[in-house]
Amino acid sequence: MVVQDRGIFLSILPATPGERRLALTVLAISLGVFVLCLPFAKLMLFHIDAFIPAYESAVTINDLITTVLLFGQFTILGQRGLKFLACGYLFTSLMAFAHMLSFPGLLTPTGFLSGGSQTTVWLYMFWHAGFPLMVLAYAVKGDGETTTTGVPQAVGAVFATVAAVVLLTTFGHDRLPVLLQVIDGAPKYTMAYRVIVGAIFGLSLVALLALWRQKTHSVLNVWLMVTMCVWAFDISLSAMLNERRFDLGFYVGRIYGLMAASFVLMVLLLETRALFSRLAGSLERRAEELGLANTALHASEDRLKQLNETLEQRVAERSRQLEAEIAERNRIHESMRETQKLEAIGQMAGGIAHDFNNLLTVVMGNAGFLEDRLAPGPERQAAGTIVRAAERGARLVRQILAFSRRQAVKPERIALTERATELVDLLRRSTRGDIRIVADFPEDLWVFECDAAELELALMNLCVNARDAMPNGGLVRVHACNCPNGVTANGMAPDAAAGHRVGGLTPPADGTPLGDHVRISVTDTGTGIPPEVLAKVFEPFFTTKEVGKGTGLGLSQVYGFAQQAGGAAEIASHVGTGTTVSIILPRSMAALEAEPAERKPANDAATQGSGTVLLVEDDEDVAVAAITILGMIGYQAKHVPNAGTALALLLGGERFDLMLSDIVMPGGMSGFELAQKVRQHFPWLPILLSTGYAKPAVEAHQAGFEIIAKPYNAASLLDAILQARRNAAQSEAETA
Repeated sequence: MVVQDRGIFLSILPATPGERRLALTVLAISLGVFVLCLPFAKLMLFHIDAFIPAYESAVTINDLITTVLLFGQFTILGQRGLKFLACGYLFTSLMAFAHMLSFPGLLTPTGFLSGGSQTTVWLYMFWHAGFPLMVLAYAVKGDGETTTTGVPQAVGAVFATVAAVVLLTTFGHDRLPVLLQVIDGAPKYTMAYRVIVGAIFGLSLVALLALWRQKTHSVLNVWLMVTMCVWAFDISLSAMLNERRFDLGFYVGRIYGLMAASFVLMVLLLETRALFSRLAGSLERRAEELGLANTALHASEDRLKQLNETLEQRVAERSRQLEAEIAERNRIHESMRETQKLEAIGQMAGGIAHDFNNLLTVVMGNAGFLEDRLAPGPERQAAGTIVRAAERGARLVRQILAFSRRQAVKPERIALTERATELVDLLRRSTRGDIRIVADFPEDLWVFECDAAELELALMNLCVNARDAMPNGGLVRVHACNCPNGVTANGMAPDAAAGHRVGGLTPPADGTPLGDHVRISVTDTGTGIPPEVLAKVFEPFFTTKEVGKGTGLGLSQVYGFAQQAGGAAEIASHVGTGTTVSIILPRSMAALEAEPAERKPANDAATQGSGTVLLVEDDEDVAVAAITILGMIGYQAKHVPNAGTALALLLGGERFDLMLSDIVMPGGMSGFELAQKVRQHFPWLPILLSTGYAKPAVEAHQAGFEIIAKPYNAASLLDAILQARRNAAQSEAETA
């Protein structure tokens, strides 16, 4: 692992001006001694046999210690350059030892490792070439990638290299060029010798230059530069400027070699001493910190004793808080579970109900046609019965679709205070004479947006339930209030504050505000609902009434309507006191638009249309029923089964007075997409879209298209056609 505090090592720490001056001083003294010795390099001195073993043993030991210290820094810092430098010192140490064993007259007359007269000279050359080569590798790889592995491999490689060199200079002695010749009893350097020594000297200068060109000069780099200078002095005096062994150049050069092996070692040892000193200081500071911590611990123990005196009280208080939180979480979880269950039931019921819409369209269209064509009598009465049964079925389907939030809706902005009188009259007709209905809408009640017909149906369902819960009469109170930022959106109406509660708005998981809402509540003074029944009241087809007196879809329609409008439904009840059902709808921030002019229903024979209608319907039975109804109200129809065919007819030049298209059609283009293309190419052509799905109906309504929900009869279809034609005429007039 590479340490984080890297700046404490000399291989990283930049050299200070004082350290630079010290290195320059040492270098200046070495240079001065070198210059003084130059004239006397060939001066013969005494032959001291102990000099070589003493000198090369010292070099071997120094370089081995330096190798261990550098490998230690490499395993900490992970710099690859340090590994090369450590390998260089290890190579030098081993080569010095091998050179000592090969020196003539030391252990044997010809040397222990001698393969001939050239072995010692060649070992010297490899020794003095290997070290500057590794220093050069250090300089090049010093700032490279970090790794702390590979020490055993590196050591093995150095040993293998030294072994190869020894084998080459002994067993391969005769294959190497002659470097030293003895002529007339005096040794003479050959030209090969001078070339190789010059190359080694040049390699040392290249390594020195590479160190000098480093971006930053660390302490190690500075002393390596001093080492390489002294190394060059060693080569110059002992191999280039001297004449033979044991002259002045021979002795002084090897002293320079010993100095080169000692500089980095001394700096590393001083660094180790500094690190130990720092460690000792750190331990002292740690002891002081522990003393302070011990004092603080005693103080904390005293404080803990004081806190323990009130701990039981705090634990009990916190336990109560946790119990309350757990209860609230369980309530939210149960609410979410019920919501998911209702959603699943709604999706299933909605899918079934949509298919019934197409069937009811066929039944109502054909039965209406028969009722219109038959003479008074049993047959016409039977046809009327079929029409009424189909209309009743359509209302049931509408409630199912409302619960599943797939009912086609026409949202509009509603100011409930302006509809109070009309709404109370509508609700009174759904109750009995012994039940009093009271409306309480504040003047500052916010505007909200929903389908007005669905809102009326929901409130009627609630009043019918309230009527059935009060067999002996009572009071039904319809009231509303503003809920700013959801502050009171989950609060219960005062009438049922003490009862059980189901539903309501659920706060978002991300903590965002609920926003402004309007709560519309219907409160009765009836028998109330038991808690075990209350949890199921929003489920479709669930009812507590006798068989034949309820479908179980009233409250499910309320739930689905509120969800589809972006709000929620909530019920609270107390047995023996009464029930409050609330519809919570989001506030509309847009300004209230003027009420559109009231449409006059086109349900009498005097109001008839004329023209040709392009009918786009993929269901053949529905298409036949639609053609029949269109014929009843004075229109001819041309039926095509898909949007592509319809668009091709129009682009081909065939003219129509109106296009009636289903929105949801399988494959390719939908009815909504067809309407957009037709509006683009034929803006004068009135367009009427039909569907039983909520989402496409909302999108089409927002795009400005007239919508008619399935199933429909002749009167509603004629009314929708006339409105679509009026809209097209108005749009054309505005464009002109």
